[in-house]
Amino acid sequence: MPTDFQCAVVAADRGEPLFATASRVRGWLLVEVRGSWGDDAVHESKLGEHVPQHWKEQLKRRGLRVVCIRTHARREMDGVHLFTCPAPLPGGDPPVLWHREVGSLADVVDATEGIGADTDPGTDWTRHASPIFLVCTNGRHDQCCANLGRPLVRALRESRWAEHVWESSHVGGDRFAANIVALPRSLYFGRVDPVTAPALLDALDEGHLDLERFRGRTSLSIAEQAVEHFVRVEFGIDDIDGVAVGRRNSDGSFPVDLGDRSVAVRIRRRMTLVDEPLTCSGPANQQVPTFSLRSIE
Repeated sequence: MPTDFQCAVVAADRGEPLFATASRVRGWLLVEVRGSWGDDAVHESKLGEHVPQHWKEQLKRRGLRVVCIRTHARREMDGVHLFTCPAPLPGGDPPVLWHREVGSLADVVDATEGIGADTDPGTDWTRHASPIFLVCTNGRHDQCCANLGRPLVRALRESRWAEHVWESSHVGGDRFAANIVALPRSLYFGRVDPVTAPALLDALDEGHLDLERFRGRTSLSIAEQAVEHFVRVEFGIDDIDGVAVGRRNSDGSFPVDLGDRSVAVRIRRRMTLVDEPLTCSGPANQQVPTFSLRSIE
């Protein structure tokens, strides 16, 4: 590939769909890490000297994805902010985001010992009433995240959402940059630009999704995310919790609760060969899952 290859530009040019591309995440752990991050932001940053090599895997077994975060507003401040939350399902428990502050990065492992996606983090953590919006800017992982994510962060600093926006390390889907992850609802949005981003966040605050940029919710499999997409498009539903997708039935259909009625949805999945690399430094000729609607009954 040429040195100026940009995976996000190429993916947009070929019209690759955004829906059903959210990473599967049961729960999140956000760690404030000021300064630079490498490709592996946990171990190739100031945090790396304070955590064992197996720490991320331990957290993964407890259902947590660890992400480094930082904000321009706190680069000269003391203390380290930590956040954790489970990824909720529509119709399930209300989304909740937990916060804790520790003195330094050396305290992070002890402070997060025992927490998991399915457990209350304990009395040292308090409920954080406001949402958090992660914008991936990890250029060491993929240049598109930095090239498109950083202008988005700068624009949002001038909006009413400035204090809720954090730069983040890799969240998945470099070719869909700029990406936003909305917590605690654990919703992914892609190809977000500086001009339209404030309106996207305003809509979320009012309980509505920007369906054009919605990649999916992490509590669902990609097949379930596809079902949610097709139902929302079919019935014009943008309410955040207006579509609740159930697990696949034995006949292959997915039950979907729309509040005032239920439908059964059948989709088709196939693998599609993509000639270009899926990331700026990745190999070419990769296969990606694509979905089409068979029926809604």
